[in-house]
Amino acid sequence: VFNAFFVPKHREPESSGYEDTTLRHPSYVRSRGGSDWAAETELISSPLEYAHLIINYHKTGHELAYSLQELVLSNFPDMERENGARPRQHPSTAQRCSHIELPPGKVVVQEAPHFFCDTNNLAEMLLENKGRFHREGEQRIPKRGVKILHLVRDPFSMAISNYNYHSQDPTPEGWVKDKTRNICGKKEFFGDTLAELLLPTLVSPGVDFDKPPIVGKEEFDMLYDKCNRLFRAQRGFEDESYYFHLRQLDPSHGIKLSTLQQMVNGGDIFLMANNIIKLNQIRTIQSRVNDINDGGNTMKSKYDKIQILTMSLSDFTHYPRRSTLKYLNFVYGNALSREEKGRIATQYENAYVERVETGDLHITHGNDNEEMLRKALQNDMIGKYLGNIESVVSETLAADEQSKK
Repeated sequence: VFNAFFVPKHREPESSGYEDTTLRHPSYVRSRGGSDWAAETELISSPLEYAHLIINYHKTGHELAYSLQELVLSNFPDMERENGARPRQHPSTAQRCSHIELPPGKVVVQEAPHFFCDTNNLAEMLLENKGRFHREGEQRIPKRGVKILHLVRDPFSMAISNYNYHSQDPTPEGWVKDKTRNICGKKEFFGDTLAELLLPTLVSPGVDFDKPPIVGKEEFDMLYDKCNRLFRAQRGFEDESYYFHLRQLDPSHGIKLSTLQQMVNGGDIFLMANNIIKLNQIRTIQSRVNDINDGGNTMKSKYDKIQILTMSLSDFTHYPRRSTLKYLNFVYGNALSREEKGRIATQYENAYVERVETGDLHITHGNDNEEMLRKALQNDMIGKYLGNIESVVSETLAADEQSKK
């Protein structure tokens, strides 16, 4: 869901903040409005040679992810969508990463995937090429690599949006009224709890294991305990639903309960941190291999098989045109002309602003209670772990921005 805190008051400049090194495909240069000299001076490459994956989480841009998917599909011939929502959960004890089929030329949206396998297995899954044959013949279309857009968010804003979303009247999701649902229970996946799957990464979040832990085992258990002290613990609340709690608890307690649910039961806040770290590990290892192969000089991103662009939801809500143009450059490279990408980004911005101004229900607006809710989290033990995740998010966004300069 878009989370619009304000509507842009002016149109943005042409700069996208991202210049991709993917090369231009001559046939598309001519068909999509590019100049003839580009076909003579640049090598052949196409978005069809890559799989495209958009990762999001609850309250980091569900609606945005599908809008971007549609944007890519509608402006380039022969690209395909992944139909229907994919299960986020990993398939077995042997394979602890969500199985995502990523053939070249396909644009896949995946919400909150489980990336619990080791880094090598994750990279192999992302690069595996099943399906997508040439229309004539039995040979598979070559897969040059995968381009991943990772939509993330400041965890405090993510938690506040989650609380405001589920506590509104009427609630947009019926499951919150299910009185049989224990929103503080320990989820298990093939005998492993969510904590057991997350902790190997969250305890040692750096590639060289030189970063402080985000959360430890004892602290994870304390979060479970705190959740259960808030849920069905008061007189009159014993048999009530999660929604009843959100509506009846003081907001300073309601925000803590909903955030704990999103951390230890739904898991999306910790899953976001886990997956940022896993993808950062792939990127770091890949850079080292490139350095060695290039005699110590860092190679350009066109040689990387797994390309990762991490963007914050706030980028799209504050700067819709600039952010969309940045993503279009990442996906298309120079296969579309600069003018064409600018036109698409402007069209997207206009449609987004119109939706905000007309009060589209799919766009969650800021609320007057945000400052109070943020302070309630910051002054609680929960704030420590959200702060740790906030640091990971901020460092990753800063490093991603720096690498594109």
